[in-house]
Amino acid sequence: MVKSVMKPRRRARIPAAPRMDPLRKRTLIVVADGARARFLEPSEDNRKLMPASQLDMISPTSRRKTRDIVTDRPGRSFASARGGVRHAYEPPHDPHKMEKHEFTATLAQTLEDMCGRGEFDRLILVAPSRSLGELRELLSTQVRRMVAHEVPKDLTASSPTALKQALAAILPTPVISSV
Repeated sequence: MVKSVMKPRRRARIPAAPRMDPLRKRTLIVVADGARARFLEPSEDNRKLMPASQLDMISPTSRRKTRDIVTDRPGRSFASARGGVRHAYEPPHDPHKMEKHEFTATLAQTLEDMCGRGEFDRLILVAPSRSLGELRELLSTQVRRMVAHEVPKDLTASSPTALKQALAAILPTPVISSV
């Protein structure tokens, strides 16, 4: 029996390729308040903002009067002192705030679904500070990681051109074509 001098051959390990970022990140801009959300994205050349594939969200109930939202009158009770005076109870929650909270929760769920489908790589949130804080609490950790910037302003009534000017510092710079 002849003894081999060479070591046994080992299988070569192929190193895992590093995770590469896409050349162009898909940026989604969400401009929202308690009753409306607009979804925008920069155009291919980053010169203007275009509506995203997701349609705008509108909550018509949060703009209604309180008597249209709440169907019942508040309960009544006798005063604690004598005299037979009756007073109405104050509702425990403001119905407008509850409607805005429900709309914000729906917006957070929509962003979660869009993130799961891979529709964006970067997220820019533009909302009033109260709505922004509420939305931040309702977002999942996966969507929170995608948030690149938060702008605490109410710009829902602004045109796409005005939005582009307001967000010029945080949006990608326009591509200059040499054609």
